[in-house]
Amino acid sequence: MRRGYTLIEIIITVAITGILSVGMFKAFEAVTLRSEKAKILTSLSLDSQSALDQISLLLYHRAPMSVSGYNLGDPARIPLDQSVDKTVIEWIGIAHESYAAGDYSTFVDMNRSHRPVLHTPQTTKSAIEATQNAKWESFTWNDIALIFSGTFDEGTPALHPIMMSADETITFTGTAPDTIYEKYLLADSAYAVTRGEHIDQSAPCIVALGLTPQVLDNALLLFYDYRPWKGETFCADTPNGGGKVGILALDTNAFRARMVNRTIRLSIDMNRSVRGGNPVKLSKQKVVF
Repeated sequence: MRRGYTLIEIIITVAITGILSVGMFKAFEAVTLRSEKAKILTSLSLDSQSALDQISLLLYHRAPMSVSGYNLGDPARIPLDQSVDKTVIEWIGIAHESYAAGDYSTFVDMNRSHRPVLHTPQTTKSAIEATQNAKWESFTWNDIALIFSGTFDEGTPALHPIMMSADETITFTGTAPDTIYEKYLLADSAYAVTRGEHIDQSAPCIVALGLTPQVLDNALLLFYDYRPWKGETFCADTPNGGGKVGILALDTNAFRARMVNRTIRLSIDMNRSVRGGNPVKLSKQKVVF
């Protein structure tokens, strides 16, 4: 009767156990990798959807025909439908979504108006000032501009600085436009979206984000609270001031916007690396009317 195992039997047993252990480890590693990729894919889907939703909400309150594309260093703005290859998209935001009925009517009484003074019924000076103060924590009449809807068909709309000295009376503070239209809007901010690799990363507002250059390159950024009609540019340390910046999403490989049949088609590509596996990639699109 045998009382033990031979050395060969022990060696074979250990070898088989080792092979099974390696196989189990590989299987566990594969399951873990799939689980990690699923988590990353879910995270990228939520991040991309959140970014597109925020951009589309701001674009919904845009001045029509004000969306343009350009490259930093090149001052030329061109309509979005011609700017597929531009790295920055920019638009003018209209202020009326912050106002209640009776704050301002958006209409000019053409019979009672005489350039440079416009008569706009149901428009209250104190209501506009109160709304702007609540929104921005400060306000001067140089902070907003008037924009005529009649100019939209001609491309980028003109912004006109204004002043109100009394209810229902708007006065142009600069040169009055040659043509007055019945419909108007008030603009109080411009917005821009671009990826970090396309901007001056030494700008104070970018440095304040605290991102490493590698992370910043693939960050999708939103610039806001700046007023081009006052000479302001986004994220610029200039005498006229500049806007603010926020991070819409990280791990963004590409962001594109294009005008198609009067709708804006937004698309975003995201990519996040996974330890021990290929990167997880995701593309998402959204249409803004």
